[in-house]
Amino acid sequence: MKSATGLLLSASALLGASCVNGLAEEVFAAIDKQDDGLRTVNKEIWENPELGYKEVHAHKILTDFLEEQGFNVTRSAYNLSTAFRAEYSSGEGRAVSFNSEFDALPGIGHSCGHNLIATIGVASAIGVKEALENQGVSGKVVLIGTPAEESMGGKVKLLEAGAYDDLDCSLMAHPGNDLYASYGRTLASWRANVTWSGEASHAAAAPWLGRNALDGFVSAYSSTGLYRQQLMSTDRIHHVIQGTSDMVANIIPDFVDTVWGVRGKSRPRAEQVREQLFRILYASSNATNTSIEITPFQDYWDQNPSFQLAQAYYNLQKEYLDPSEDSETANFTITAPEDDDGEASASSDQGNVSWFLPVIQVSFPVGGTAPVHNAGFRELAGTDFAHEQAIKTAKALALTGIQVLQNETFAEAMWTEWEAMIKEISVGLSENMGNSTRNSTRKRHVH
Repeated sequence: MKSATGLLLSASALLGASCVNGLAEEVFAAIDKQDDGLRTVNKEIWENPELGYKEVHAHKILTDFLEEQGFNVTRSAYNLSTAFRAEYSSGEGRAVSFNSEFDALPGIGHSCGHNLIATIGVASAIGVKEALENQGVSGKVVLIGTPAEESMGGKVKLLEAGAYDDLDCSLMAHPGNDLYASYGRTLASWRANVTWSGEASHAAAAPWLGRNALDGFVSAYSSTGLYRQQLMSTDRIHHVIQGTSDMVANIIPDFVDTVWGVRGKSRPRAEQVREQLFRILYASSNATNTSIEITPFQDYWDQNPSFQLAQAYYNLQKEYLDPSEDSETANFTITAPEDDDGEASASSDQGNVSWFLPVIQVSFPVGGTAPVHNAGFRELAGTDFAHEQAIKTAKALALTGIQVLQNETFAEAMWTEWEAMIKEISVGLSENMGNSTRNSTRKRHVH
């Protein structure tokens, strides 16, 4: 959903290009100067995949490199062992931020390209630092290292700890196959561990003494399949069984450990689907005489990007790094913010951040046909071409951040749009949906 306010104010995004005309060459040169180091960072993370909150190697590689670049680095920030905060400031002004994700997926490594996301965050911060340090721009740049995006929501914990409290925007990027897009929404997502407990018994000699936990899961699985007839096209329900290695055919299973997930195009819609799932899960327990326990561990909100930031990024990319003018990238699709259909198919804890301050999560192509979360995409994310695409994306993101720092009119329009958007999408939210009141009353910073 594009905010009506954002569309009306989109002309203000055009004001920013002239503000960076004298800086782009120096910003790009500063990023290119560190390309060997950025390639090493990218390769080290890609070759050493680590799961959420266990990204020890990536944390060290990133923080060491950032300190070498002159950033003030806080390791293990906000009581999260693998989070970090790196910042550089010059004078009074606004504060722009970037995110670096660096966790991998079980068994298939960096099949979501977080090695590239980490590299983009670092390169973008280097670009803005050049403007602050040597080009007379005032303000602050902050790079936040955000662990566990794939699983347990590092950005949610960082939000709760105040990591984004002093910032004016949050910018990041995500790789894909064949699309450049600056305005991208995400689905709201909820996940939980769900266990069924029963009573073991000999499956042949005394099955009537058992209570089959596996039947509890199968009942829920089947009922969910029937419920899918009533789902919207943007709704999702996922489930997997884990921890079944001790099962044997001649013993009634007394315990099943599973993970379930629900997605919807908005927080209210995801909650509706989740409430129906709860009814299904509890019914399966009653039907099979088993006990059920539901332990949520993820609550990602839908991402509502800033049209202002998306338009600025698009304009700057087209002006300085137009993919259509490069033979290697001319065949990829480029989508302008006003032409984006606003549909979403994935989820991210950056969605939660979007309810707290203006954000974008742009996309860039690395080629191939293997989709994200596929082993084939892991190979695509490790190519030289993917790295080059990441660096180009970082350059455009850096210019976007500089525009926020330099252009008061643009920054005012960005915040005005965000406030109107949050007010609009908050209508109809139920009272028990987290800290939406806190987020909807977030005050912009006055500099």
